[in-house]
Amino acid sequence: MANISDVIEQFILDQMGNNKVIELSRNSLAEYFDCVPSQINYVLDTRFTLDRGFSRDSKRGGGGYVKITRLSLDDDSSAMILSNVGEELSYLRMMQILKRLKQEKIIKSKELLLVKASLSDEALNLPSGIRENVRANAFKSVLIELMKEKGDK
Repeated sequence: MANISDVIEQFILDQMGNNKVIELSRNSLAEYFDCVPSQINYVLDTRFTLDRGFSRDSKRGGGGYVKITRLSLDDDSSAMILSNVGEELSYLRMMQILKRLKQEKIIKSKELLLVKASLSDEALNLPSGIRENVRANAFKSVLIELMKEKGDK
């Protein structure tokens, strides 16, 4: 007999089918599976992760909705870079990654310049350790959006 987490995961994947995005209510899923909402959260947190090719956006209120987006992994470079950014990202390393993304035609010159300007040391006028952490989180968000866009094409 499969455990409840496996069953919930498979149910969500079946509901998603070939769709790129699905929006679900945590409370409705918990009610359907006769489990506590934290069990749904556990499945979402462990089975629908970036490493597995998913992005999640939560909506508070109205029963706690979650939007799951299947990321395009056609380009292994984006996924690999995303998983290796880590908790801190220096400006120099970010620039190396951006240049590689441009060489591989994942981003254009204009996009490189926008990210470069918005995540520069000057733009992130914060103490050093915090700045690298904020840059890493923001850069991961940029990569996720690029992967989402690529999946739409």
